[in-house]
Amino acid sequence: MGFARLLALATGMAVATLLAAFAPLVVHLSPTTLTSVSELSVGILVGAALSIILPEGVAAVFENSSHDDGDHDDNAAWIGGALLSGFLLMYLLDNLHGHDEYPDPNPQPHLHPRHHHRPNLSATPSHQPLLEPLRTSDEYPRRDVGGNGHGSEHWRSDEEGGAASTSTSRSRSPMPCNDAHLITADASSVSTVVGMLTHSLADGISLGASSLPLAAAAATAAAAGDAPSSSSPLQLVIFVAILLHKAPTAFALSSLLLSSPATSRAFTRRALVLFSLAAPLGAVATYALLSLVGAHGGTGSAAGWWTGLALVFSGGTFLFVATHAVREQEKRAEGHGGGGGGGGHGHAHGADGGEGAEGRIGDKQRLALVLTGMVAPALLSRLVGHGH
Repeated sequence: MGFARLLALATGMAVATLLAAFAPLVVHLSPTTLTSVSELSVGILVGAALSIILPEGVAAVFENSSHDDGDHDDNAAWIGGALLSGFLLMYLLDNLHGHDEYPDPNPQPHLHPRHHHRPNLSATPSHQPLLEPLRTSDEYPRRDVGGNGHGSEHWRSDEEGGAASTSTSRSRSPMPCNDAHLITADASSVSTVVGMLTHSLADGISLGASSLPLAAAAATAAAAGDAPSSSSPLQLVIFVAILLHKAPTAFALSSLLLSSPATSRAFTRRALVLFSLAAPLGAVATYALLSLVGAHGGTGSAAGWWTGLALVFSGGTFLFVATHAVREQEKRAEGHGGGGGGGGHGHAHGADGGEGAEGRIGDKQRLALVLTGMVAPALLSRLVGHGH
């Protein structure tokens, strides 16, 4: 039953992520909508990590080990190591991919000439941490080619001026790659995709680990002569948290890849499919691996112990994504506080400020969305019923 439920959730996640990833190819979503979903997802990640994932993981580790003092100390060390490993993984991936800039998930077709070298950024909150924690687009604003999905004329102006001939290997092709059968990509696009795939696999570990029965639930089922099933509330909370985070991330990743003139549509489509399937496949692989550990252990305690560590590890990844996103949102809010759409980096669209105001939400609305997201996992867990 637990595996069947996992397959259903994994399939739903793959379909939803695919729809979000391919949306920029056919529709233009409101920047305000993307901003609101991003703010809500940040709060949900914080709430899920602190109120659900970490407590469940720690409880599973201790419940599936003996109660002498030596094991207690060992468990504490293992828990700390797993939590730190998850946090460090995201930290290292984050630092491999740039520094402070974020892509605009809704790149605009009308750019003023003075913004020619920063085609993917706007001063609006629409470049929320949709690619958190992997700030993989940082190199794009520094490239010497245009390309926001609409502005191939910027590339032509560079080519006529001779800048294209001296650009780096990031811009190997002197024309936008629109051939449906040609698979080409610059180094930054490949790096972006690899980093996001790793992040998605970490999300899959969370979902897969939550799909296994935890200690108390397994013991109750065994006493009743039933087969143990997954902890449904924990699984549901993690599923919702991942889905709300992945949907805007997929949308932003798609917009980012489409904005690169050296990245073909064929590469973009394949990358988005891989990104959409990474978390579901990671969840199934984690479930199978932990089930195998439990089978070789002879009892459910071995699988429960490793499941707990996997949850703590995934909690560490959630914590980095969420806390990093909160910090970046605060920085952006400070940059937008002066009005006029100037932003923290001077990427205003112009004096009209139309796009600058379009994607913004008020401070009170932002705070309400984040706080709602933080308490939602605990409330959802109580409404559905605790797995223990």
